[in-house]
Amino acid sequence: MFTNLVSAFNEVATTNADLIAYDEMGKTTSFGELKTNADHLAAWLDQQALPDKSPILVFGDHQVEMLMCFMASLKTGHAYIPVSSDSALPRIQSILDTGKPSMVLAIDDFPAANLTLSAPVVDLDQLTKVFATDAPLNEHPVSGDDLAYVLFTSGTTGSPKGVQVSHDNLVTFTNWMLGDEFEIAEKVNYLGQPPYSFDLSNMYLYPALMSASTIKAIPHDVVENFGKLFTALPSLDLNVFVGTPSFADMLMLSPTFNEEHMSNLTHFLFCGEELTVKTAKNLQTRFPHARIFNTYGPTEATVAVSQIEITPEVVENNDRLPVGYAKPGVELSIWDDDKKVEEAGVQGEIVIAGDSVAHGYMNNPEKTAKSFFTIDGQAAYRTGDAGVLDEDGLLHHKGRMDFQIKLHGFRIELDEVRASLEKSPYIKQAVALPKYNKDGKVTHLIGAVIPKEQPEDEAELTKQIRESLKDQIMPYMMPTQFVYRDSFPMSANGKIAVKQMIQEANQ
Repeated sequence: MFTNLVSAFNEVATTNADLIAYDEMGKTTSFGELKTNADHLAAWLDQQALPDKSPILVFGDHQVEMLMCFMASLKTGHAYIPVSSDSALPRIQSILDTGKPSMVLAIDDFPAANLTLSAPVVDLDQLTKVFATDAPLNEHPVSGDDLAYVLFTSGTTGSPKGVQVSHDNLVTFTNWMLGDEFEIAEKVNYLGQPPYSFDLSNMYLYPALMSASTIKAIPHDVVENFGKLFTALPSLDLNVFVGTPSFADMLMLSPTFNEEHMSNLTHFLFCGEELTVKTAKNLQTRFPHARIFNTYGPTEATVAVSQIEITPEVVENNDRLPVGYAKPGVELSIWDDDKKVEEAGVQGEIVIAGDSVAHGYMNNPEKTAKSFFTIDGQAAYRTGDAGVLDEDGLLHHKGRMDFQIKLHGFRIELDEVRASLEKSPYIKQAVALPKYNKDGKVTHLIGAVIPKEQPEDEAELTKQIRESLKDQIMPYMMPTQFVYRDSFPMSANGKIAVKQMIQEANQ
């Protein structure tokens, strides 16, 4: 158990200076090198006269320099805002407007010329020089209720919301991950695939750093190339898989993703979307001696707040797999509007209370007030997820209560997709429709479109729409199918009948 992220990291890095902390496709960085570079950057940050506790935006992919920037920010009392370099320009602008970072640390090329920002941008060339420059450091790290990071999630109006996660939120989560419930050894190899702008990344990042383990990072371009990915995977000598069920399903397309070729893989840790019975059974067949854990938690409650080991018995006895028991320091409850449901087995909205609940949405008091409140003096969050607690306190997730979905582990607001689609000059009106499989899992998005001009060639129009939105929409939010209509059905109150359209798309 540790109480401060920075001091714990310093101790681990000093004691295990020669151990490999990060391995990005063969490019390795030791704990000693990681700490030294983070210290040099922290000393330089302190010389820049940044406002106290102002956030720092870190822009990149899976490079080790991302971690150096994260740790340097924390060492100097600054929260960091991780932003993926494949983010669409409107999203980046929205993050800049809301987050108001005092500096941008850009590992990848930052599109500053196409954005409005007042913060200075430090590129990789300059960062490399700073990393190599020794300077005295007087650490004044984040602690207690100070913010550790701000993660921007999907928003219902097309603007992402900045979830403010505190230092102590992150400490309690990491201690739990390294505790008795998961039984993960120290000095092991973690798969580092989820991007740092996705809170699932913290399921491998901090447990690995705090246990002298190695992160085997897979950059975005390798994930997108099945040939490279399937070739690389068996050579990584993984012990702990962290990812979404969708990613595991994708890996199972490879005949070498099994115990015979990856004999040291002992743990599968899932979060981000529903783990289906089918996926669990396939994994148990391929990795009969590995342990599979299902977890649950929104970004607003620091990655995950419940866990259960998915044994063959659990698979056999459930049509939909449960998502676990509450972690220490957290209370899970079911609510019917503003009233807590006391009876077990009744479905309602999942509410999370306790030491994992974030500090609300950055510079957004209206949305914060709508979702965050207190229960008996404890911070609480209305998840918008439907669920059931059984008599033993085991949580069963029953899907979203609104039009928010999970697709490939990413939380997506259908309204945000709609708003992005309607930026295309070829689209008059749009609706985003999720397509479900028989397991109730979203497989892809359908873009229902009223075009400005009726197309002679729908395939050509689809191509033009995709091209026009290339820099306007995140890749995972782009519909894989488009259907063209003259009009949309309307409800009695004059709104588009989205629920009806979703139902029709899934008949």
